[in-house]
Amino acid sequence: MKTKKILLNFVTDVVPLIIISILGIYKMKLFIKVLGDETLGLYQLFSQVMVYVALVDGGLSNAVLFSLYKPNAEHDKKKFNALLAGSFKSFSFIGIIVFALSLLCSFFVPLLIKDCSFDYWYIILTFLLFSLSSVIGYFFVPYNCLLEVKEKKYIYNLTSQVGQIVLSACEIIMLLCDVKFEIILLMHSIVKLLSYLAEVYICKKEYPDINLLQEERDFSFKSHIKSLIFHKINGLVGSNIDVLIISSFMGLKSVAIYSTYNYIINMLKNILGKIESSMTAIVGNSLVNAKNKLYDLYEEFDSMLFFIAIVICVPLTLAINDFITIWYEGEIATSFLIAISFTSLLFGFIIKMDTTLFVSAGGLYKETKICALTDTIVNLVLSLILINYFGIAGVIIATTISVFIAEYIFKTIVIHKNIFKVSALSYFIKNIKFFILYVVDLMGSYYIISLININNIFIWFLVFVIFTLINAMIIFYIFYLFKEINFIKRFKLISKGKIKNKK
Repeated sequence: MKTKKILLNFVTDVVPLIIISILGIYKMKLFIKVLGDETLGLYQLFSQVMVYVALVDGGLSNAVLFSLYKPNAEHDKKKFNALLAGSFKSFSFIGIIVFALSLLCSFFVPLLIKDCSFDYWYIILTFLLFSLSSVIGYFFVPYNCLLEVKEKKYIYNLTSQVGQIVLSACEIIMLLCDVKFEIILLMHSIVKLLSYLAEVYICKKEYPDINLLQEERDFSFKSHIKSLIFHKINGLVGSNIDVLIISSFMGLKSVAIYSTYNYIINMLKNILGKIESSMTAIVGNSLVNAKNKLYDLYEEFDSMLFFIAIVICVPLTLAINDFITIWYEGEIATSFLIAISFTSLLFGFIIKMDTTLFVSAGGLYKETKICALTDTIVNLVLSLILINYFGIAGVIIATTISVFIAEYIFKTIVIHKNIFKVSALSYFIKNIKFFILYVVDLMGSYYIISLININNIFIWFLVFVIFTLINAMIIFYIFYLFKEINFIKRFKLISKGKIKNKK
């Protein structure tokens, strides 16, 4: 059953991720206490720099994934194997190049930090150790693509997420034992390598006829890279320019503040993003085999995403500052402007997931190049302007505006034109009521929560669990009045086992 595969992929991805996220919140607190907020800022800076180094792959994994859908649907094993073998050679070469670039970039990383308190050579050493754990993954990307196209991403989910749980647990133990930062980074590479090897072992047992080392290789997927490179750059600027700007303009302590908020937001983005990733292969294969019900699915998905966005983002806006203040014992400065900026960004991320999914599954990379370019320019220009007026919040506001314009508006228009062959105007008009509902709910909730004194983690938990549940029921009833709950019917059919595969 296709829909049940979505749920299996989603559950095996989300449950371990929730465990990882909970461990991560505790780990960040330990990180700040044991290694200091500047080391946390340094760690986050490394992450952003490595994403820029990864530009060298040009979005190749998406190109490979898109190229595999057709031969998989047509059961063309020869073409399928040749594409995987070609991708393995390409990614192995890219892995070597990325490490060489990391070595080169390591000498410039210290220059990105304002008022740096770390030794120059210490930064170089720790950056190279960090980059090693990132480089390892390139040699195993073809196995990830294989599992996703075969709609067995849950296998990758399990091996990857179990590895992440082990990694987080080891990191917590090492922090409690006051182990040095560089040793912790070395441990990352060892754990990641072991989890990837487990994935390879399972793939070879599941698909013994797949040979990534065969002589016959197909590199036709590279034709998509010219369009994908725009999206790669967009992803870099849209998601990773913030830390570089904050580090350069404000220093590592401000990066630590940003990272504390961003960790919570990214935790939710990662969990919710699994809805999209679990459905990518399903939509991709449906675009090849059955298009007649795609728009119905798209509209259901849209209503569901707005419901999720409102139910999550309104309570989060009001809860996040109290949590940070209580949990980190006042060591991290908070601001309501930063809080609402981050949660607005999360809201935008959630509601545009359907556009991202259909662009990826439909291979609309060339058609959405202008979207990526717009996102990059708007985000970069506004970030450099607004940071001078609003600090950290200014950078987040810039990112939110660029995501809304390029990802939500422009890409929606492209999808309606190229996949559904209809105007997007009615879609946007229908969604206006959701935006109004979000603003009204936030204003009313802010007034209610401001009347409550929250001074410990138990009261915080009790207040926001009760508030979130009551608010969710009210929002659900309003959606019912709007007649926007068809996605509930789909879940009922899934639970009764009435949705079957279309052959």
